[in-house]
Amino acid sequence: MSGNDSSELPNPQFLLDESLDPNVAKALEAVGYDIVDVKTAMDPDKEGRQILDAEIIEWCRMRGSVWIHADDRARRDHKKQLQTSGIRTLLVRRPGGRMTGREQLRILAFVIPQLLDRYNQSPRIRHYRTGAVDPLSRPSLRPVEI
Repeated sequence: MSGNDSSELPNPQFLLDESLDPNVAKALEAVGYDIVDVKTAMDPDKEGRQILDAEIIEWCRMRGSVWIHADDRARRDHKKQLQTSGIRTLLVRRPGGRMTGREQLRILAFVIPQLLDRYNQSPRIRHYRTGAVDPLSRPSLRPVEI
C-alpha cells in the first residue's frame, strides 16, 4: 500500500504493558509491528522503577500509541483519565489471571490485524478486549465501554 492510499490501515505504535510477556513485543516487532514493551520504552536505563498506569496513559496519549494490557483494574481505577486522554486500549483477558507468553502471542498476532481494521472502520471506538477460552479456540475481539 502506498502512503497516499486513503484505504490504508492506520499503523499506530503499540505499548505492551508489564502485565504481559515482553518477549511478545519482540516477536511482534520482528514481523513488522511497531510495538515496544513498557520497560524498554519507559525505563530504558533499567533502573527497575515501577511505572504507574497514569504514566503509561500519558505516554500513549503523547505518542498516539495503543496500550495493550491485561489489567482489568486499570479501566476502573483510571476511568476518567482513559476517557479524557483519547488513547486506545486493548485489554487481554487471561482466564484465571494467567496466560503463557506463547498464548499471548497467538492471540495478539490473530487480533491485531482485526483491531487495525476496526480502528479504520470505526475510529470512535477506542477500547477493545480480546481473549480465548482455551489454547485452541479462536480469539475474540470486542469493543468495551470505559
